[in-house]
Amino acid sequence: MNIVKVIQQESKKYLNHVAIRETISSFTYEQLFENIKDISQKLENKEIKKYARVALLCPDGADYIILVLAILSLNAVAVPINLNSSKKEINRIIDEMKIEYFIFDETLYDSNEKHVPFFISYKKHSFAIQHLNKKLTEQNEFESLNPAFIRFTSGTTGKSKGVVISHESILERTDAANQVLKISSQDVILWVLSMSCHFVVSILLFLRRGATLVLCEQSTPQGLATGLSQQDITFIYASPIYYQAMVSSVNINPNACSQVRMAVSTAVSLNGKVAKEFREKFGFEVSIAYGIIEIGLPFINHSGNSEFRPSVGKMLPGYEIYIEDKDVKGIGSVYLKGPGIFDAYFSPWQIRNQALKEGWFKTGDLGRIDENGFLYLYGRSDQIINFMGMKIFAEEVKQVLESFPEIHEAFIYGEPHDSFGQIPKARIVLQSTKLPLDIDGLRRFCYEVLASYKVPKDFECVDSLKKTMNGKTMIEQ
Repeated sequence: MNIVKVIQQESKKYLNHVAIRETISSFTYEQLFENIKDISQKLENKEIKKYARVALLCPDGADYIILVLAILSLNAVAVPINLNSSKKEINRIIDEMKIEYFIFDETLYDSNEKHVPFFISYKKHSFAIQHLNKKLTEQNEFESLNPAFIRFTSGTTGKSKGVVISHESILERTDAANQVLKISSQDVILWVLSMSCHFVVSILLFLRRGATLVLCEQSTPQGLATGLSQQDITFIYASPIYYQAMVSSVNINPNACSQVRMAVSTAVSLNGKVAKEFREKFGFEVSIAYGIIEIGLPFINHSGNSEFRPSVGKMLPGYEIYIEDKDVKGIGSVYLKGPGIFDAYFSPWQIRNQALKEGWFKTGDLGRIDENGFLYLYGRSDQIINFMGMKIFAEEVKQVLESFPEIHEAFIYGEPHDSFGQIPKARIVLQSTKLPLDIDGLRRFCYEVLASYKVPKDFECVDSLKKTMNGKTMIEQ
């Protein structure tokens, strides 16, 4: 099975439908498939064969989509590299993922090795190809999985792992997610996210259903304003920073979302204050999605009810959840199983059944299920702060701090202490650097909402927080 062939088969009746729209151009599904065929032939001429691991460092846009689909159409394996990766990180990925071919934009990577120029037929964009010929000890086992992608975990606690996802798993994930997203050929989707981090359950699903992708080529909030000004957007797929921009930008008025039926927030938790302001400005709730590279989108909060705003929603059909070692409030380690679960970890090599616990995937997140079946997350299990034997959930404190008017973003951590075990501290990014933070006011605010032992003992103002390639805050700052 090949996911590109599935897309081509399912999109036959939409050949004249616009597949991708950019600021000054657009093209149909028929043109998309012609471009994919053209590039796949060029890749074949470069001797890229079935199951070859092909790393890709490319700017977001139509070229990116065409190139990835061309790689997949050959049953080669796409290994997307984030545009913000350092050269050291890129070289580590190439080495650990045993990359056989590296396709890159020469403006993004300075290589001393010999390479061959390569042109995308759509925009005549120039790329380079390096043939690296790395070998994998478990090659036969790798090929037996029918791999399509090697993706990377968030890396919040250290270096990220390569996650192998097969064509079959992609099909299962996209089918499962669409039971709630309900993407159709009538949808016009505003796309603003990094394609290296978001592709499998989103772009591939949108193309399977014959939808139109509107790609924003400008940065936030200009790109959002331009995209939304087209008035026919029906679906938004974005991370919290974009919803913050939509709320605060004077160039985006409430009527811009008059046709939007669903706005999905993914990657990191959405600030409750932003979610409230979004509802007040645009008249509907943002749908929070709980996405996991290893398993897809098992939870999407599409309730539209502000009462459940802090939740990631109810479990999608076909998935199962198990919460281990619950405390008195029902909070424990979240385990999941369901369609589209990953096929293996690449480095070190570990097939799915070896990585799972009796079929269950340990997410590393802490959560509880309420009486209505809604899942609430409380951060990572390695982010619990133990203060004098009492548990402090970093995510709970973070949400409280970020609801304070002067604070844009917060990071909560535990500092080792000889007498108390750990004491909670906070690093915060202010909404404005022009005015000093009212520390006393912030402490009073926290004591009104949190148990006294949960209130951070120290607040440090910083310019920014270190993030992973997927936009998550790193535990070690």
